[in-house]
Amino acid sequence: MNRPVSVVAVVLVVLCVAGLGVPTAMAGTGATSDPSPYAQSTAPTETQSQPAIAQSQDFDQTTFEITVHQNGSATWTIRHERRFEGENASEEQDAFEEFAEEFESEETDLYQRFVNSSKAMAASGAEQTDREMEATNFRRSARVEEQLGTTHGIVEMSFTWEGFARVDDGTVTVGDVFEDLYIADDQVIEVEAGDGLTFDRVDPEADAQYAGNSLENTDTVRWSGEQQFLDGQPRTVFVRDGVAEGSAVTWQLAAAGLLALAVIVGAVWYHRRRTDDDGDGPTPDAVAEPDDSEASASSAPAAAAATAGVAERDADDEPSVQETQSEPDPLTDEELLTDEDRVVKLIRENGGRMKQVNIVEETGWSKSKVSMLLSDMEEDGTISKLRVGRENIISLDGFEPEATKSPFEE
Repeated sequence: MNRPVSVVAVVLVVLCVAGLGVPTAMAGTGATSDPSPYAQSTAPTETQSQPAIAQSQDFDQTTFEITVHQNGSATWTIRHERRFEGENASEEQDAFEEFAEEFESEETDLYQRFVNSSKAMAASGAEQTDREMEATNFRRSARVEEQLGTTHGIVEMSFTWEGFARVDDGTVTVGDVFEDLYIADDQVIEVEAGDGLTFDRVDPEADAQYAGNSLENTDTVRWSGEQQFLDGQPRTVFVRDGVAEGSAVTWQLAAAGLLALAVIVGAVWYHRRRTDDDGDGPTPDAVAEPDDSEASASSAPAAAAATAGVAERDADDEPSVQETQSEPDPLTDEELLTDEDRVVKLIRENGGRMKQVNIVEETGWSKSKVSMLLSDMEEDGTISKLRVGRENIISLDGFEPEATKSPFEE
């Protein structure tokens, strides 16, 4: 029986040809993943100007980071990491930095293959799931970082996959685009809960790795090392924040309402039966229609009690239930700022110039998020970047270091 072409098969045929080291489909392919994003479609020649690192196929780890959002879209980031160590560490780092400069400044063949392959993935996913899908918002970055005393070269390419996850009433589910998914021993798949989402369950759970003592308290689940997944896996189910709690409250209110109704019906039935059995008892008309004198007598104490209660409340100056309900706190100015505004505010508070690594520390965001955000801000002319050794200096307009200014500026 022929199976439909899966999204992962397209990943294998398209992205692996592009040299992106993607997870592969095992069934009937006999192919393996290429761990380097720089694989050449043909053997390099002496006339090629690509740096040596661009012709290498030796990356230490490839991570596929999938950040899922409430509307079912996902931000896919493919991150390749290479450690520079050993006798040739300095030469390898110099070559990588040369490549990184070209990669960020020009739309290289590598980046174009990534864009085309991502669009093919979305098109195949739409056919597989009958959902509308599209690949948009492409980004790229390359940089050198210090991690635990070791220098790493990092290449990242990302895009937004619209319609990636299935959205139901209160839940967002990932997994129906995967078939026969396989990852190698140097590959990692990370699924991250976006804003407003909480993990509910994952499959396969036995191999899942996450921080914290419970799945509900973590924001990232990962699967690493060589393994073959079943169809529809890895599968993650998210709950929108407040949905689970709200559902429980609704159920409790419904149960309380049914119980109250049952009590009322039982009381009416008991009263009617007692009236029918007791011939000397009051008639329904007598019970239902008291005379005016009785009504006046019974209402007088009630009115007096109500008046006394109001007077007592006024005397003690105690607020009513409505008065004691606190109004929600208004949003602060900080919460209304965009990510770009927060970065500009942070740099301005630090004299108009900061190291990129310090921005990561101050905001608490991931290095990849900060790197991509700064690249966008640089394209918009909001900030400028200056490479000094192994660090990036981020400056606002008018605060650039002297080395970045034109000799014609006063």
